[in-house]
Amino acid sequence: DDLVTGVQTCALPILIEGLRLLYVKSNFNFSEAAFNEITKVFNKREISFFKIKKHLSLLVGIEPQIYDMCINSCCAFTGALQNERNCKYCTEPRYYSNGKARKQLPYISIIDRLKLQFKNSKRSKELLYRHKYTYNEEDFDHNDIGDIFDGLLYKELLDEGYFPDPRDVAFTASCDGYQIFRQKTDDCWVFLFLNNNLPQELRVKKENLMITLIIPGPKQPQDFNSFLYPLIQEMKSLQGII
Repeated sequence: DDLVTGVQTCALPILIEGLRLLYVKSNFNFSEAAFNEITKVFNKREISFFKIKKHLSLLVGIEPQIYDMCINSCCAFTGALQNERNCKYCTEPRYYSNGKARKQLPYISIIDRLKLQFKNSKRSKELLYRHKYTYNEEDFDHNDIGDIFDGLLYKELLDEGYFPDPRDVAFTASCDGYQIFRQKTDDCWVFLFLNNNLPQELRVKKENLMITLIIPGPKQPQDFNSFLYPLIQEMKSLQGII
């Protein structure tokens, strides 16, 4: 409800109806062209995939950061590689003859999404779960493991001075590769975060998984660190290093 405040009233019914259609598109894997044709059949010409994305962009206020990457997914042109014109691994050129990047990588900011969540009064209270779990139990050193905060690693981090603020966020990072086609020729790699500040019953729900980037195929990356560069920069910023 807090997020809808800034949306013009006249646009809200269109957005809600568009989101319902978008939900159907997602569930049945319709293409963008098929989605737009369906809206025409049902005389919903004021709704299109482009318009829904535009409304959502205005509502949410999050835009992906775009980085150039190797056409073969060897590396991203970030950090020490940001000025390279050819991939150092396969030597493929970075740009077309017209100067446009041949392939790009979208990165979705963790910081922007945390800001959005803390602006929501209900979610900001839910995000205090970690602090309350850690500090409000009488017997913190019990042997039962009820959550990751009972583990030795987290307790060691506390002893080292981490997480002093109730609003500090503890993430679990996950990375895995998968093949999106049956012929198993193209690899994709997904980086996502679990927000451990949320209660256990909420943090693993699909809508609360924070995907930061997807490295498209066709090949396995040769330089993972180059793809992780924007994420590492954000983590340093959150930690106060930058």
